[in-house]
Amino acid sequence: MVGVSPALVSMVLNGKAEQYRIGEEVARRVEETAKEMHYVPNVYAKTLRSGKTQLVGLIVTDISNPFYSAIARIVEDRASELNYTVLISSTDENLKNTERLVDVLLNKGVEGLILVPCDGSIKLIQRLYDSHFPTVLLDRYFPDIDLSSSCLDNYRATELATEHLLGQGYKNIALIAYNTEMHHILDRISGYEDTMKNAGLSAYVHVRKVNILNPRPGIREALEELIHRKHVDAIMFLTNMLATNGLYCLNEMNVKIPEDVAVVGFNGNDAFNLFYSPITYIRQPIEQIAKGSIDILIKRIKKSNYKSKLFLEPELVIQQSSQRIS
Repeated sequence: MVGVSPALVSMVLNGKAEQYRIGEEVARRVEETAKEMHYVPNVYAKTLRSGKTQLVGLIVTDISNPFYSAIARIVEDRASELNYTVLISSTDENLKNTERLVDVLLNKGVEGLILVPCDGSIKLIQRLYDSHFPTVLLDRYFPDIDLSSSCLDNYRATELATEHLLGQGYKNIALIAYNTEMHHILDRISGYEDTMKNAGLSAYVHVRKVNILNPRPGIREALEELIHRKHVDAIMFLTNMLATNGLYCLNEMNVKIPEDVAVVGFNGNDAFNLFYSPITYIRQPIEQIAKGSIDILIKRIKKSNYKSKLFLEPELVIQQSSQRIS
């Protein structure tokens, strides 16, 4: 319709007019005609030619968790800046779901994966590593598998929080965690335990583990024991969801914070700030973790031997819930 060859039209519509020295007037006519005809590029054909889909997968445990929804938003925005689209899925901490979603995304043609692994997924992660498929672990990692990752320095996080509580004069400090073998949780437990032992308080180390899928009953049971029988004066919750459920239980038990017990949570949320005694919490550098994961992945896609492991510094946000009442 514009009196030029199909090859020339293709060059213009693929943004290569200047590269092939096509005149501005010809390029303008081609673009105007394409617009009038509501031309839509055949992305599938382009993908077959290039072998590139510009798709990456992001698999988290639960997109409704404020931490992961914030991560997903940042990853999406950063990927868009890099001309990639993100396909997002949730596993509900279920291994079969994780395996299925990995297969689905691979069949969709994603060029790489950002993955929050669930408990028991080490064989899946090992397979991804052995296949050399571009993969970045987010928030959680396996020390024995040499995959790229973007995570918090989890040991330092609880070390920092425990040091703060000790500095406030608390000694009988308990910790509530998930019952899991995931290393990010084990590192958080170790940071707390080592700091207590280094302070000569091994006798006051109390670790209670609860079910990851239905934590509230276990939290309530643990709190009843820790407060009424162990007489702890401070409690640390190792995740945002544990802290939110823990505050609910403490409220039900009419436990005053920090008068009866000090509290430290993980990952701030609105509930922490709106609570009658604003909650001290360990802040993860969410933007750095999220951007780090997608930046590492894209570099790995473009360069097969690229590898990077980020362990980012936590920050303790001190509020009323951990302040000693004199």
